[in-house]
Amino acid sequence: MFEEIYHEYLTYKNEENRKKRYVGNEDWYHASGAGLCSRKLYYESVEKAEPTNPPNKKSLRIMGLGTIVHEDIQNALLYYNNIYNNISHVKEKEEIPSYKKKNAEFKDIKFIIEEEVTIPSFKVRGFFDVFSQDFSASSTDPFNRLYDIKTIGNYQWGIRFSKAKPVEGGHHYMQLGTYGLALKEKYGTVDSMSLLYYNKDNSVMRESVVPLTYMGQAKRYWHTINEEHAKGLPQFRLGTSPVHKWVCNYCQFKDHCKPPAVY
Repeated sequence: MFEEIYHEYLTYKNEENRKKRYVGNEDWYHASGAGLCSRKLYYESVEKAEPTNPPNKKSLRIMGLGTIVHEDIQNALLYYNNIYNNISHVKEKEEIPSYKKKNAEFKDIKFIIEEEVTIPSFKVRGFFDVFSQDFSASSTDPFNRLYDIKTIGNYQWGIRFSKAKPVEGGHHYMQLGTYGLALKEKYGTVDSMSLLYYNKDNSVMRESVVPLTYMGQAKRYWHTINEEHAKGLPQFRLGTSPVHKWVCNYCQFKDHCKPPAVY
């Protein structure tokens, strides 16, 4: 009973979020799709095909858990902003929150949360997680940092942070580079980019700095996507369509796409 009710609720929230973010902008590419399969992006934003393989119950719960962690961290940052902007609901005679005392060294940092960004030249739009502006060194020229929050399990954590042979973020890096490219156009500079990983199995958090060069890589990627899609549906080509063999099993357009058996 509980599983069915929760699934229905998550399905409703997922659809609500889709309508809020994407209805009316269907022909724009999703920034979160950077580095993913070119055919998937074509079905989604050029052909505007209906998904044939929606997420199953387990996948929806995994995504729902990620959303909860995202929102909790973002709400903490908004709470922080409220305290230092003097708009918190603390009464005059009440003691200054311990939160403010303990984090006084961060008082010159402003957080911008979940804001829409676009790259019109490539018809790309999306919503970044966290953008901070540090005014501690200058009141007019802040140090700008971009963060993307990722929730992963122990297996992925072990691969990503292996002491012997750590694996770079790939699609995560390209996605962050896309947000960075858009924010650079909007704010003038992006001085640092990081992925903030949250381990779902043990609640460990770790920041992973991403090279700023990924903004240039993201620009080249979206230029290639636009050129390729102008010619029609891309052919199957491992490395770009799809990027990896295993991803087809999790694609919402798998039955529509009909990938070869080898994928």
